[in-house]
Amino acid sequence: MIAVRTLLSRPTAAVALAVLILVAVVTALGSVLAPSDPLAQDTSQVLAAPSAAHWLGTDYLGRDILSRLLAGTRLSVLAALEAVVIALLLGTVSAVASVFAPRGIRWVLERVFDSFMALPFITFAVAIGALLGNSIHAAMVAVGILASPTFFRVVRAVVIEIAHTQYVDAARLFSVPIPKLVLAHVVPRIVPVLLVTSASVLAGSLLVVASLTFLGVGVQPPTPTWGGMLSADLSYLAIRPFNPVAPALAIMLSVAALGILADHIRDLPARGAEDEPAGEGSTDDAPVDGRGADAEVIDRRVAGGAPDDAPVRASLSGQELSHAGPGPSRSGQDLVNIENLHVQAPSGAELVRGISLRVPKCTSVGILGESGSGKSMTCKALLGVLPDGVAMTEGRISFDGTDLVNRAGASAKNQWQDLHGKRIGAVFQDPATWFSPHLTVGSQVDEALRSALGLSRKAAAARRAELFSHVGLQDPERVAGQYVHELSGGMLQRILLAIAVSGEPDLLVADEATTALDVTVQAEVLALIRRLRESHDLTVLMISHDLAVLAHSCEYLYVFRDGEVVEHGPTGQLLTTPRHPYTQTLLADHSRFGIEAVATDQFPDSDPHRNDQGTIRP
Repeated sequence: MIAVRTLLSRPTAAVALAVLILVAVVTALGSVLAPSDPLAQDTSQVLAAPSAAHWLGTDYLGRDILSRLLAGTRLSVLAALEAVVIALLLGTVSAVASVFAPRGIRWVLERVFDSFMALPFITFAVAIGALLGNSIHAAMVAVGILASPTFFRVVRAVVIEIAHTQYVDAARLFSVPIPKLVLAHVVPRIVPVLLVTSASVLAGSLLVVASLTFLGVGVQPPTPTWGGMLSADLSYLAIRPFNPVAPALAIMLSVAALGILADHIRDLPARGAEDEPAGEGSTDDAPVDGRGADAEVIDRRVAGGAPDDAPVRASLSGQELSHAGPGPSRSGQDLVNIENLHVQAPSGAELVRGISLRVPKCTSVGILGESGSGKSMTCKALLGVLPDGVAMTEGRISFDGTDLVNRAGASAKNQWQDLHGKRIGAVFQDPATWFSPHLTVGSQVDEALRSALGLSRKAAAARRAELFSHVGLQDPERVAGQYVHELSGGMLQRILLAIAVSGEPDLLVADEATTALDVTVQAEVLALIRRLRESHDLTVLMISHDLAVLAHSCEYLYVFRDGEVVEHGPTGQLLTTPRHPYTQTLLADHSRFGIEAVATDQFPDSDPHRNDQGTIRP
């Protein structure tokens, strides 16, 4: 309704809608509205001028032009609509299939639609009409086939963009079937594109139908059509030059109205686009940050609480770190084992070069590195969701002793599907992008629970409410009924964590889970991860470029650079006695640009955490 009101507020769009509504009414009731029989001939009124009896005059057989115009609208418009429906179904279904189908099917579909684009509309339609008989339906099938590449190209471009969004990746991680994924996340997003394209194709189809009927293809006299009326009146232009004006105006006004309406629909703002994201702000009177059990951590920290609630951005001195325990093999069994991993981009460049790492059970392991160091690609290879065209060329990935990818790079996709949402959970940075903007967060969580755990609608809703309370969200039902732009980043990250632990997984992969959040919200999320780790016996693999976050969350660190592991070891040992120059640089930069450096340089006497020896107290 908002879109309709927006269109009506624009004069040209309102006029275009009025014209199209008039055409629709005439299409439905043209024969009833006709003042006389459109097929009745009156030889005494041949080529008569407009009069009270014949408002637009008569044609060369004495038939009333107005009646034929009204009656001919039905066939002309419905034939064009038939072509549009055929083009829409063929082009849209093929476009979606070309994105989600295997690569061989994609190639075939693209070549087929490339071939369709090379064929001329009118010639192909005439040929099909001659082959299948002079039928308007056969001609419209031909027109629909030749118009389908328009839908294919436009829709495919949009679907490719949607397929690379994080919320589609999230649905795949929870093994949502492709048909359900398309219906829930793709179809609602392509409706505006389909409306615009359909209006444009309908305009073109009206012209094609008029051209074909002008040539006598598909319709036999005396059946009235707009194109047929133009053809019949051409021989008598010298006597009645205004007879073709009415059908010509009908065609021109209909095509122009469709073009104007398509432009205005295209310019309509997307749903929620006019709403400012909540960010870390409020959602009416709801608790915006979802403050629950973990909010106490922040309150105690701000008030100078216990040492284990130290600030996330505290100093990294060796006295503060208590993670210097044994290395990653202390449990005696690895949950994740990656050996000699190589990942290659479509261009041939190696994104990951021979990385090996282990994540023992019931430990917290961190991956540290700058942007482009291969952290996220390693994570996606582990999860089996590498981007299209990016491939693992060598290496081995195993989970709890089971090979997911062997040394030749062959994967067992069904094993990944069995793990996603059940034994492996994942959360990522910028949580708002992992939710579809046109669905409530509750419906998306229910979808994940039903797909991964096989729950009924009622059971999924009950489980969702339980999970929301578990991660500290107050008023779970209200949160479930809100959209992404109505929630803060902290709340969205809590919801992602709720989904990630819903299947009681063994491994939680947190890829830059705190990057897009404010510092206080970061601390809450990290505290929540620690609490979930203890309550669920989680093994955590945390990926970040933030040294402080990993230092206070992980027992063992791997340092990545340029797709390689340059150093690894227990957190305390690595941060106090780094061996590699790159790790030393990271530590030096943190000391140089961290908040402690600012306090030392600009406010040396005002730091309440500094003791007499000049070091930072936790």
